[in-house]
Amino acid sequence: MSSPGLNVIALISGGKDSLYSILHCIRNGHRVVALANLHPPLPEEKDSQQQEEEEEDDMDSFMYQTIGHNIIPLYETALGIPLYRAPIMGDAVDTSRVYGNDSTTTTAAAAAAAADETESLMPLLTRIKRDIPHANAVSAGAILSTYQRTRIENVAGRLGLVPLAWLWMYTELPRRDFPSTSSGLLEDMAAVGCEARIIKAASGGLDEGSLWENVSSNDGLVRRRLEKAMRRFAVDDLEQAVLGEGGEYETLALDGPGFLWKQRIVVEDSDRGVRSAGGGVCYSTIKKAKCVPKEVGQGDIKPEDIRRPARLDDSFQWALEEVLAKDTVQEESVNGQSPCQPLPAIDSHTAASDTNSWTVSNVTAPEAGSDAGAQMHGISAKLQDIFSSRGVASTDDIVFTTILLRSMKDFAPMNETYVSLFSKPNPPARVTVACGDCLPEGVQIMASFTIDLGARHLRKGLHVQSRSYWAPANIGPYSQAITVPCQLDTPVETSGGLVFIAGQIPLDPASMEFPTSGLNGEYDDFGLHATLSLQHLWRIGRATQVDWWLGGIAFLARDDNARIRTKAQLAHKLWQAMNKSAKEEEEEEQEDAELDVWDIKHGLREDPRSARGVVQRLPNFERVGNDNTNSDAQTINTPLFAVEVEALPRASDIEWQALGTTCSDVALMTVGTVDPDTRIWRSRLSNTEFYTIRFGKSSIEHGNLDDRIDTVVSELQCDFATSHATVYLANGVSINRCRAAQVIPCRSIWGDGGQAMAAVMTVRLSK
Repeated sequence: MSSPGLNVIALISGGKDSLYSILHCIRNGHRVVALANLHPPLPEEKDSQQQEEEEEDDMDSFMYQTIGHNIIPLYETALGIPLYRAPIMGDAVDTSRVYGNDSTTTTAAAAAAAADETESLMPLLTRIKRDIPHANAVSAGAILSTYQRTRIENVAGRLGLVPLAWLWMYTELPRRDFPSTSSGLLEDMAAVGCEARIIKAASGGLDEGSLWENVSSNDGLVRRRLEKAMRRFAVDDLEQAVLGEGGEYETLALDGPGFLWKQRIVVEDSDRGVRSAGGGVCYSTIKKAKCVPKEVGQGDIKPEDIRRPARLDDSFQWALEEVLAKDTVQEESVNGQSPCQPLPAIDSHTAASDTNSWTVSNVTAPEAGSDAGAQMHGISAKLQDIFSSRGVASTDDIVFTTILLRSMKDFAPMNETYVSLFSKPNPPARVTVACGDCLPEGVQIMASFTIDLGARHLRKGLHVQSRSYWAPANIGPYSQAITVPCQLDTPVETSGGLVFIAGQIPLDPASMEFPTSGLNGEYDDFGLHATLSLQHLWRIGRATQVDWWLGGIAFLARDDNARIRTKAQLAHKLWQAMNKSAKEEEEEEQEDAELDVWDIKHGLREDPRSARGVVQRLPNFERVGNDNTNSDAQTINTPLFAVEVEALPRASDIEWQALGTTCSDVALMTVGTVDPDTRIWRSRLSNTEFYTIRFGKSSIEHGNLDDRIDTVVSELQCDFATSHATVYLANGVSINRCRAAQVIPCRSIWGDGGQAMAAVMTVRLSK
């Protein structure tokens, strides 16, 4: 059952993207109840000619488009939606890529933040909410600008509004109607009758002759001219340049489909002029404009005609079809499940550290009370004490968290306390699962934390809180991904980095609901869910420039043994399909663009590797070598294990989680062992080794793993005091000597061939 539509406040600048986003609001079943616009401060009393000239001027704002602001009042009539306006107050005080205004700042910092131009949104949106109390969402036209998106999300969060960014990462989404063009978004606009005129040109590839051209015309002539002009200056990120994402040009929307546009805006040629602002910048001036009734036949476009990107990329659609082929989905009888055996009590808050990072594992607080809320308070207090006793770092330095619950019904009380631990933008990435009665007796919550000891400014976070078509919004206190340098206080680009990615469940990004396949096969819905959530992982990986996965985990919600085994096999086949090397991708040119000064507006452009027409390759086999002398790197698969737990967030059937590496070469090998039922994978970076160790059921005796771990640790020469280890234990398997390792008790663990495993251990060892 779909959720009721939202009541949206649409932020508009007059530009093509903010107006086109309104069409997607309607396309997705939402209602636009108000338009909101910020304009330059009004001039003082002056003669009419001088005031007219000043109102035409463009304000040099980091955040808002202001060119053509004197036309904005006409949108109320053209769209038939009430318009609210307010002046832009202040300047760009906080020019960091991610906006950091929060309620915990000092008085001085709060005063400085209040002077930021972003804060002009607060009184405007507050006024709209007062007049329209049922307004509960806000939309904007951000495509690639993290600067703009994070500021709108920050304000929306403080006002309790759901942020919508339908065009976010639009250039990276599947576009089957226009696969070979560099102007897909403009083609989508043209297909539904949008009219958007260039009102300002600020690129070396454009001049006065470009002004007032319609970028969404039916004939496509302007788009082809834009491509030709931009190709000389932005070859490697041509698509973004053609869309004007680097400030190459700005537009004014004048018309669109009749279900939104009740009238169109007309500017006569005699009422337009041209001005030069120096440095190759020119813009149109508009003396007056008017709304006129639309012609007969212009209202034929319907909301369902607005193109929504396909749910799955071509490669994931192909992988889904492959794994669901009839001859690949086979159930075999498997012994029934045994009741969960509680994990024996283990040492709480054990810690391991090296020069780069620190882990605090298995923190519990059963003594705080029997309910989850009280225990999370106790865990929070213990964590604060641990930080105080160490004298270094704080909760703001946590980059990844694992939360184990006894029951998913405890998610809300846990989260209420958890959110209070973090006050800064980009909280840690997180995975949350319920382990049921596999947790130690009396324990409702067990938490483990990874802390980065390096300089905070060298970390990179991805925390998209807006609904879009790209990947699910993270509205909770966790980021999609956090990237940290491999070497202490050395930039990721120099030393390489580790990318901690949050657990991904199969929510449809636009609706934030679980999709259904519409098919009748027993595993069709699960197959879609597994593929969609893996695509989320991949898109986040590409956005954070992941070159290689060091390992992955597919968490599966409890099911009967035959079905869980089949689901595990499907997950493995999907993982293997997406980790294959595509020869044509390997041959693509990956040289970084040398961006012209015209291509970057205010220096706030995204990293060239993520904001370009060429998609980040994942896996990137150019980064991979092989330490095995008798095998090719591509024959060593990135290890994946499927683990069955009691339940997953929102009753999901699967959750993917992985650790990636970026900007670093990786050497792969499989390590020999005397036990044929034990298998070891090694991934070696410049100063770090990662081991994934699979223990088959015949590897252990009497359900205890200690002796086998001791043997492997001795062979690998690991020092657990300076290593970061995680042990996944199948039901009935235990360890008595924790060795500072994080422990995750599972109902069952499955290898790539559908074999039931006793345990899996991952080890990160700094050299």
